[in-house]
Amino acid sequence: MTARPDDTAPLAPPALPLAGLRVAEWSRSLAGGYAGRMLCDAGARVVRVGDRASSPAPGSALAAYLHGGKVAEPGDLADVAALGADIVLLELPDAPDEAFLAGFGAAAVVVITPWGLSGPWAGAGRPSSELTIQAESGSLSLRGLPNRPPLMTGSSEGLWVTGAMAAAGAVAALQGGRAHRLVDAPLLDVTAYATNLFLDVGASVTGEAPEPPRARNRLNPSVEPAADGYVGFNLASAQNHEDFLVLIERPDWLADPQMTSHQGRYERYDEFTAAVRAWTRRHTVAEIVERASAFRIPCAPVHDGRTVLDDPHTVARGFYQPNPSHPGFLEPAPAFLFDGSRPRRGAEPPPGAVPPSDSVPPPDSVPPPDVAPSSDDGPARAGGPEPADDTLPFAGLRVLDLGTWWVGGYVGTALGALGADVVKVESTRRVDGSRFLGGLPTTHDHWWECGAFYLGANSDKRSVTLDFSTPDGRALLERLIAGADVLIENYAPRVLESAGLDWDAVHRINPRLVLHRMPAFGLSGPRRDMVGYAQTVEQFSGLCWRTGYSDADPHNPSGPADPMAAANSLFALASALLTARRTGRGTLVESPLAEAALVMAGEQVITWTATGVLLERRGNRDPVAAPQGVFPTAEPERWVALTAADDAQWRALAELVGRADWAGDARLATAAGRRDRADELEAGLAAWTAGQGRAALVDRLLAAGIPAGEVRDGRFVHDHPHLAARGLYRPVDLPWAGTIPLPNLPVRAVSGGWDHRRRPPTLGEHNTEILGQELGLDEDRLAGLTRAAVIGTVPVGVA
Repeated sequence: MTARPDDTAPLAPPALPLAGLRVAEWSRSLAGGYAGRMLCDAGARVVRVGDRASSPAPGSALAAYLHGGKVAEPGDLADVAALGADIVLLELPDAPDEAFLAGFGAAAVVVITPWGLSGPWAGAGRPSSELTIQAESGSLSLRGLPNRPPLMTGSSEGLWVTGAMAAAGAVAALQGGRAHRLVDAPLLDVTAYATNLFLDVGASVTGEAPEPPRARNRLNPSVEPAADGYVGFNLASAQNHEDFLVLIERPDWLADPQMTSHQGRYERYDEFTAAVRAWTRRHTVAEIVERASAFRIPCAPVHDGRTVLDDPHTVARGFYQPNPSHPGFLEPAPAFLFDGSRPRRGAEPPPGAVPPSDSVPPPDSVPPPDVAPSSDDGPARAGGPEPADDTLPFAGLRVLDLGTWWVGGYVGTALGALGADVVKVESTRRVDGSRFLGGLPTTHDHWWECGAFYLGANSDKRSVTLDFSTPDGRALLERLIAGADVLIENYAPRVLESAGLDWDAVHRINPRLVLHRMPAFGLSGPRRDMVGYAQTVEQFSGLCWRTGYSDADPHNPSGPADPMAAANSLFALASALLTARRTGRGTLVESPLAEAALVMAGEQVITWTATGVLLERRGNRDPVAAPQGVFPTAEPERWVALTAADDAQWRALAELVGRADWAGDARLATAAGRRDRADELEAGLAAWTAGQGRAALVDRLLAAGIPAGEVRDGRFVHDHPHLAARGLYRPVDLPWAGTIPLPNLPVRAVSGGWDHRRRPPTLGEHNTEILGQELGLDEDRLAGLTRAAVIGTVPVGVA
């Protein structure tokens, strides 16, 4: 096992941003456990009440990772309120009684359930599993291979993202008024948002029809076999497409419009894939990554739980660290840094080691944004009056949003929904790339305003364009920085630094500003300057390794790395703002895209180092429950997902199918026995389901107490009966795309105060308002900047 270079490094400074806060956790899966893990890592005192975990198994290495450093207290759910915590995490099988939720005083209360606190499925006792939630979310409809069942993601991605969003919501809620401190964190809403790639927005923009069903296939290219393993690609731009053809030694295809387009590669899928693999199989992973990086083509090794430990980048950044209480295994470090220091975990407190009540601040101690900062230079502590009941958490904050794509977009839009004034900064020479994805063809008027990813992740912002590579643009950006509270960006590290706007420069301009940097691989390490997107870090982290059919190549989970990194980033920023708003001192926050993905794939490293078992792909099967799978119905390409989570559900399933031979077979009476005969059982179930209508079949399974779900079409999940009733999507009138359903935040206050209030802005829509009215530039000056392309409303190069 490779030693980590910082195993003996001193502990990070103790003044973590959540130091002094009390958290009460009642969790039953890794979603609630990871939310508490994040709060603990940022300095909070987390008391975990009882042990109601259904997964991971108590005493397992994964459980030791999730719960290390927390205080374990015996008790029941009714005992949680007595702790008087600032933050309460409740993970429950269904929506609880409203009177129960009213018993936590001024605490920020976050409730994780399968279906949420409202809607037709909430409180109805509807059984669920991770697979059935993925099915209902629409994500299965875009993953898998033709002529095979739709495919779930392999690393419980929806649970991880829910946990991260719940933790971020808790820290945010604590900074607002009491009216907004009850936060709803439904697994279905988060999974629909996190794994659907805004297919629903894109289908509405383009006017797609439900028929025919969307074709499933792997990304092309994506995970490809090399001479010594697998390597992953992601062609994110037209330049990437052309450079890739040169890379694989097919420059003759540069003159073939079909082979330089996304759609064309799928039309000639077999021919294109054969050419790619003929080249990749002749080279090692390291050779391919090096050559692709020279072209700035996003490319990464496809790691598993063993190989990622020896990657030069994870070693250099010291990302895998010994578990403090169980040093026999390694675990992911916190995926965020404050002022260059990564929080380090201490040993688990002894049972019952609850801090005395006078050692921590009361829950109403977080000041509103207009409270003068403390002059105390010590660790940030409580002080100041309680915000007004209807105060949004980030009301009064000015945010400069240089974020792009999904991660940067989400952080800015969440801050806007929570009350901040968010100014999105783009350049007409290089607009946010999300504008070009999932939208209309370039022949459409103002097509750059219709990208599905841009529309899905950029509500509640104002837009200004500035080319800060020019002296005039740089000077204007510095003026905006001087008046801001927060600057967020997720460029490659070299971009801000080449503009002379690294942390030291920004801190000199505005000492109270929080600078939040979200690079793909971090601000240090050998992969620092590598280009990376969600697919890239899914390949790098091991997420691809676990997703796929057991007899096929690794498969991109296609999406969850972005929202996981976004949630991780929002949590880190919200935590840093607690300190900044109490002390007036700025902070540098770093939260790399890749490290959030490495956390999500962390079970592989934990299991490998604890047991020597290398986790592999298992298709739609579960390591415990059996049978579990996705099965055909009488309707073509209309599938159902089901899980027999325990022996009682298995018996109910055998009776429903009418298989007395299954019910009477002692070898099938246990989950282990059923896993051994999974092929046989799945074939029998497929024969039974294939003659039935999808909706009626799901109703029959649910009535028997068996978790089941329809595999929804991700393009139309905004019409899902439960999600539509909950208001996850709202119709928005857009200048060029028409009236489109856009998502609200998937984790939001029950009050409705965190819902989006304004549509995504058009490019440079607020140039006059921000640069003219607020910075004082007159009309002549604005006209001159427009002629010089320093500002504008149309991307450079568009006719």
